[in-house]
Amino acid sequence: MQQKIDFLKTALKDFKVGAITASSKYAARRIVKEIPPTCQSIVEYGAGDGIITKKILEKLPANGKIIAIELNPGFVSQLKEIKDLRLEVAEGDVSVFSQNLANSDSPRIEAVISGIPFTFFKPRIREQIIRATYDLLAPGGIFIVYQYSTFILPELKKYFPEIKTIFEPRNLPPYFIMKARKK
Repeated sequence: MQQKIDFLKTALKDFKVGAITASSKYAARRIVKEIPPTCQSIVEYGAGDGIITKKILEKLPANGKIIAIELNPGFVSQLKEIKDLRLEVAEGDVSVFSQNLANSDSPRIEAVISGIPFTFFKPRIREQIIRATYDLLAPGGIFIVYQYSTFILPELKKYFPEIKTIFEPRNLPPYFIMKARKK
């Protein structure tokens, strides 16, 4: 219960936090279920307090790697408390990190999971993040976006022709989980 209260306090202090409550265990399980079991390289945008990050680590193979990107310093501290060598925590803005990753020579990423509040971004920044995400994904890679609405769906369709939408009611508020696959 204290973790939920702490999350709410953080959300109320920082308007850039896109959620009012932490993701439920049901939503976390449903999101992670969409990640293929062979997936070894994952980036998480807006990792928050690490609820979904921990579920990803449960599924990630021993030789896997996850980069959790978070802007809120309080959440970054919580993420750094997760002791797992497969986890790299990066503090900063997703729009910058996604561009840097897409433009780097590093191997392509197999999955990107995002809970960032796309409605908070200007249209140009939203499109920049989606385009950079598409560019950093390996062929067949997936972009899983969970939001309170399907607002971002038309933007996703510009880059990802194959999108599956799932409704997860066991979250407060409920989530729409959009799984987009790169051809």
